[in-house]
Amino acid sequence: MLSHYEIAGGDRLIIAFDEIRHLIPSYIFNEYGQLTGNYVHYSQIVCESGDGRIKIWLDQEAFDEKDPDRLICDYAESDLRGY
Repeated sequence: MLSHYEIAGGDRLIIAFDEIRHLIPSYIFNEYGQLTGNYVHYSQIVCESGDGRIKIWLDQEAFDEKDPDRLICDYAESDLRGY
């Protein structure tokens, strides 16, 4: 899944979780689940790229609502991809 959209004048890109999954330690998802009680389904994760950051949301609803409690992690894209 790859789509492009614009929010408040800034470009955003939805990227496939599979594209970056290998860059993120799996313990991140385990700890998020334990701390929040939210079960992470890899098939439901939404990844957003924009403004030099990659945000990983629990699911489409969390992404649509921009719910900070369901934001799993937020990395500088350069750190994640090693630019």
